[in-house]
Amino acid sequence: MPPADPDALDAALDAYAEAGERGTSPDPATIVAELDAPECAQLEALVRERLRALPTPIFAGSGDALERRRAALGRLVAHLADRLGRPGELIDVHRGDWLRGGSVMPLLELLRDHHRADEATMTARLALLSAEGAEEEAIEAFLTRDGQPPDGWARAVRAFARAPSVEGWEALFQFTPPEVYYHRVRATLRLLRRLGVPSDTVFKLATHRGVTPDAIELAESGAVDVNTILDRMTEAPARSRSLWLGLAARAAFAQGDRFGTVRFLSEAYRASAEGYLPVIQTTEIREQADDELNAMLDRAGVPRFEGDD
Repeated sequence: MPPADPDALDAALDAYAEAGERGTSPDPATIVAELDAPECAQLEALVRERLRALPTPIFAGSGDALERRRAALGRLVAHLADRLGRPGELIDVHRGDWLRGGSVMPLLELLRDHHRADEATMTARLALLSAEGAEEEAIEAFLTRDGQPPDGWARAVRAFARAPSVEGWEALFQFTPPEVYYHRVRATLRLLRRLGVPSDTVFKLATHRGVTPDAIELAESGAVDVNTILDRMTEAPARSRSLWLGLAARAAFAQGDRFGTVRFLSEAYRASAEGYLPVIQTTEIREQADDELNAMLDRAGVPRFEGDD
């Protein structure tokens, strides 16, 4: 596709669209890869004409045959436009796939290919918040592709894990380029956890220069002693007090400490004069709490938010 004969081209497009309705259409990227620019332009014009001729679905997201046909043709035309230097539609397609639960990697690769590095990095960091398993590893590899650790890094981390300290942590990252510092820290923290370094120690390292996603994850899992979080709070600026109290409340909740949960959340709201409110921790605790704990939170003056029972 596209063949020289217009009738054959129409038939090929019909077959492609019908396969799209069944969910068996070929990957548009493989089709487009075989075409030169004039052929892409010819095919794009024809596919857009087909799309204009299709009726608009009454209910978006119904997944009926018409919507599947439109989606298949839409993917094809997006790949054609990208091949001709107009990536916007294909970016939207890949972003939609990701938001519906698919992999974010096609979107990240496309953004990088079109020199939209800042958008790619921001999207990758956002995707990391919920990624797991192979997807998480792929995103990490994408983020560190241009800044792989030097030879001997894993060996140095293992040596550090035998006697971890803040001073050793600073020395470990002394010559790390700023553009890869964030990602290398995250990867190193995860390696330390796999090496069996105590969670409280990993938390202290993860919060050495502020709060990181890894620190939040550890606290919310209940793996960090509440006193470790409170000790970190005493070292931080006073304006961040409510942030640390919110994390302490989340840790207490994960550990089954109901009174600690109420105490730390109520203290967090009393300490929130600087503007930070532990809304995320409060919402998560409210959603998982039973009626008795929610009543205790009500009496302590912890607010409810829209959607809380």
